[in-house]
Amino acid sequence: MPLQRKVLWVIDVHSQSREGGVMTHAAAAGCDTVCLRTTSRRLPDAIGRFHAAGMRVYAWRWPAVVPQPNSTTHYFALDEAEFVVQRLIPAGLDGYIADPESDAAGQKNDWNQTALQQLAQEFCARISNAAPAGFVFGTTSGCSYPRPNNRPQIPWAQFVAASAILLPQTYWRMDTGNSVISINGGTPSAAADRGIAAWTPIASARPIRPMAGEIAVVSAAQIAAYGQKLESLGVTEGHFYTDTPDIPPANLMAIRAL
Repeated sequence: MPLQRKVLWVIDVHSQSREGGVMTHAAAAGCDTVCLRTTSRRLPDAIGRFHAAGMRVYAWRWPAVVPQPNSTTHYFALDEAEFVVQRLIPAGLDGYIADPESDAAGQKNDWNQTALQQLAQEFCARISNAAPAGFVFGTTSGCSYPRPNNRPQIPWAQFVAASAILLPQTYWRMDTGNSVISINGGTPSAAADRGIAAWTPIASARPIRPMAGEIAVVSAAQIAAYGQKLESLGVTEGHFYTDTPDIPPANLMAIRAL
């Protein structure tokens, strides 16, 4: 069964040419939705341009958990929520994906702390309460984070309660900067199985939609296998992280074929 929605994720749209490149890639891949990180300063105005091209627009962010008074990109979670409410939703934003993660304890974006439950609830509520009908709120995070021995203190219950969809980052290839390595079992099927096993206990019956990535360093055959895995799971929405100028055209065509 063809995917009913395809979402192309983007890190930063920093120029007119980059925005045009994202739009071109999304169209080539048959994606009806783009998900842009909120650090993209063109984002508020770009929403209307993507809408005019027939594409929905989501936003995403891994926000800080402590105030960042000198931030110019609304990095702290409550500043981020205010930006979404004041600038993006009025511009027509169609959805928001929260990305609570933790690389190391004590960092300014370390969500793996039980003390952050109230912050998570307020962050989600501010966005959800301002959202119009049809707005999609979701949560993404690491493929195998929600485990008793792997980031168990991220406020999963608060994020899940606010979410209509859950998006484990079931990437099977990763560019380290020095080389491309296999991760999460090294195949779309293994990575999806790992993510679903980790996320099901915290999902509260919310739909789990495994993400593909990193799409610039996977093969077209692997993207086809990802689509087959989604079909076997009965999932009709594909998420593809992340758009870069050097994505092989064959990969875009493979996404289009799903």
